[in-house]
Amino acid sequence: MSTHRRPVVAPSAHRRVETPQAPRRPWTHRLLPVGLGLAVLGVGGVVGPSVLHQVTGGSQQLELAALPKDNPGLGLIYEGLQAAKAGAICAGAYQLDDQTCTHGPDPVPAGLAVRRGVTPVTAKAPEPVQPTLESGSVPTDAEIARDEGGSALTADAPALIPDAAPADADFIMGNQGVACEADGRDGKRVQVLYLHEFGTPSRYTDFLGSIRTWAGGADQIFDESAGETGGSRHIRFVTTPQCRVDVEEVQVPSDALDTFAKSVQALQTLGYNRTDRKYLMFADTNVYCGIATYIADTRAGLGNRNNGGPSYGRIDSGCWSSVMAARELTQTLGAVLIDSPNADGAGGCLDEYDLLCDGNQSGKPVRDVCPKKHETRLDCGHDDYFNTNPKPGSYLAKNWNIATSEFLLRGDGGDDIPDAPGAVEPSATPSAPAAASVSASVSAPAGDTSPSPAGSTTGGHGDGNATGQQASIAPSSAPAANQTEPVVNNLSAEPVQAVLEIRDATSSSVHLTWSAASETATYEVWVGNKPIATTKATRARLIGLKPDATYQVTIKTGSTYAAKATAETAPAARPAQNTWFTLTNALTGGSADLYAARTANSTPLTLAENDGNAQQQWQLVPAGNGSYSLVSRATGKCIVPLDGNPVAGAPLVEGDCGTDDGARWQLQASPFGFTLRTTVGDLVVGAGQQRFGAHRVLVLQNGNGQRHQSWTAVPD
Repeated sequence: MSTHRRPVVAPSAHRRVETPQAPRRPWTHRLLPVGLGLAVLGVGGVVGPSVLHQVTGGSQQLELAALPKDNPGLGLIYEGLQAAKAGAICAGAYQLDDQTCTHGPDPVPAGLAVRRGVTPVTAKAPEPVQPTLESGSVPTDAEIARDEGGSALTADAPALIPDAAPADADFIMGNQGVACEADGRDGKRVQVLYLHEFGTPSRYTDFLGSIRTWAGGADQIFDESAGETGGSRHIRFVTTPQCRVDVEEVQVPSDALDTFAKSVQALQTLGYNRTDRKYLMFADTNVYCGIATYIADTRAGLGNRNNGGPSYGRIDSGCWSSVMAARELTQTLGAVLIDSPNADGAGGCLDEYDLLCDGNQSGKPVRDVCPKKHETRLDCGHDDYFNTNPKPGSYLAKNWNIATSEFLLRGDGGDDIPDAPGAVEPSATPSAPAAASVSASVSAPAGDTSPSPAGSTTGGHGDGNATGQQASIAPSSAPAANQTEPVVNNLSAEPVQAVLEIRDATSSSVHLTWSAASETATYEVWVGNKPIATTKATRARLIGLKPDATYQVTIKTGSTYAAKATAETAPAARPAQNTWFTLTNALTGGSADLYAARTANSTPLTLAENDGNAQQQWQLVPAGNGSYSLVSRATGKCIVPLDGNPVAGAPLVEGDCGTDDGARWQLQASPFGFTLRTTVGDLVVGAGQQRFGAHRVLVLQNGNGQRHQSWTAVPD
């Protein structure tokens, strides 16, 4: 474990005059191993009766008459919050707006302090190296595809990127204790963010490994809590191709971390407002311990608004830990709603030895009803907000139960069952939408049982480098959708249905799912009449396809299994001037990204995963003679070659918009979309050899037809 320690000093805007406060009941429990990055917890001061009072005879009908007085030393900052009145949607708590509630700032755990930063629990990650002029050599598409975890490309062949989970599982557990499923990005997920303000140094590399460790510890809390009711739950994080929690660095304006309301507004301005995301912020400042949003929707089933986003949880650097990460995330999922059986009516609950129950808002005493070993687990009595198997007719069977959230993954091979109206048990081969193009054939269960790592791919015929193996991608005369082609089964074993489903088509990729031939089968993937890769997975993404094209895809194993389907890609889109769009790479489907939304000149442009945030949104502004400036939505600045020098190998960076010819661009059609070209030197934008952090830097290159040099535009 690293002993590196750096003091954390709050920016001047965050330094508040501390005021005395009455003694508080400490949380003297809640200690987990430091190896997991878990910390001792405590509760804060009680809100007095002049602030919170009962408005009816009901124990849960409470009203905030006024905001409590700030106590910066304990992280109890109420600026930017509104006191919710009785009858309001957030009654008994606070609200950021008419629809978004918060239980308010959480108290400082015993053993931690808002003003004292925690120590990293892992070694420091390498610092990004500022890009320099490259030699001018252009990486191959095969190199770029391998970055995504895919097979090597031959000259004209697509690449196959298998989903993380092997054929017999819905997800896998990575070596950092988190679950990895599908491509790690699609669907409802928890996005972890590291935030720092403009004008303060980034400590992203100091804490990247630690934040991932704390995220893994939060996942452990969820799964062990689920085990108490016979189930299993894992947090559905956004993950990398290497099966790690994706921790995205974001620079926000200089005052954006002063209050929770400002930090949420800053993220929304930068486009972190997806309805399929819960955002878990590790804020590098010293204002709060933790605070989160939720929706006051008690309805059972997947239609509950807490089953969507955006929602925001924030933990400041004095409280970075797994326990606080789990606490804030649990609140964003909609835990401890006002009508739950043991709610205190003010955002807390009254069962002692529960991660969320402290009674600090209402002043009501908690009840010692659970063993102390439950102090870092969810829902002490399994009756307020989390139960994987609630009894019929119980509160959690009839109301919102966060164990049913689609931001959590179910099961680990156990007997977990659907536990709310609308809940669907996952399957190893999910069904395709009705519009999917499917072609099936009957075959026997026999398959190729040659060993290879689960989910691994290689180039044609198992050659990882795929050299010398040309694969044709010419459109083929595939059978019509849903047409079946029988394959003669000469074996005595019972036949299985070989079905290939194709969905989620873009202009350059499709997602494949096929039925398993056997637990040990290795599959050969053909596009057209040539094999392009082998894999043990049964779900994968096919990338590097031409826009508006038709392909026949065949999955084979052994001599009798062959699943076929027709793939049709979408047309490539060109951007319209003076409109915002995402610049999407024709090979990987990733986007041109202004690193961390930094505002400083010389911030590099990288090829990152597609999130559609403001740092990935661009506008073509006419610059005369059919040329354009490329303007960032995040900063209003332009993309220019390093030092304004448009030569091969020059990295693209952020700079001031001007009239220099080196910062002007033209679009030219290509077989895979369009190329973005300089008006001087006729160079194109492609993925370079060097990296900034985890991502390749975009550079100017001599055009040679590589697919990573082509782009499509996705309108905002």
